[in-house]
Amino acid sequence: MKFRAITFYFALISAINCATAMAASSYSEGMYRKAIRENESTSPLYLLFTLHDAKTGKDRVVCTVSTGLLGAIHYEQHLDFDDASQKKVVAMALSSPHRFSFTNREAVRTVAPRYSETMLAECRNRFAKMSRAQLVAAVDQNELSRLCKGGSASKWHACQAALAHVLLERGILVGSADQTGSLFVERTFFW
Repeated sequence: MKFRAITFYFALISAINCATAMAASSYSEGMYRKAIRENESTSPLYLLFTLHDAKTGKDRVVCTVSTGLLGAIHYEQHLDFDDASQKKVVAMALSSPHRFSFTNREAVRTVAPRYSETMLAECRNRFAKMSRAQLVAAVDQNELSRLCKGGSASKWHACQAALAHVLLERGILVGSADQTGSLFVERTFFW
């Protein structure tokens, strides 16, 4: 019984922290739209969206590259990757609200967050005292991506997505560089 109470307490604290972080988020509709519209780049932009789990009924705000979300919609809707289908998928992604539920196994695999809520909370805490200017400088100097070095490729991608999630919440639009996979700040988006 004591274990359940402790587990419930930590789940409650996590939920409060998540709700507080989203309420204080500087992520904007413009950032989301820019990421969706810039989907043909080999260096895709990250975005946030709400992933609904139909089995549990729970929602979770997750971070993925725009091409991941678009690909998941393709798989879920059983659409080809021709021009007409791509336009249709972009229109679906731009629909509001940005809340998606996937049942297709490949779609789920494409957008399932590889980072845990704990990893995300650690990133939020680690960078909470840094200003936006300091965060942008850290991305530019590759300091944040260096935090993800070591370990497997899947750990690298999970770390990068968690970092991107926090940066997006702070109003900094970032992408994944095609050559290195490191984060970069999208400078053509004006905050």
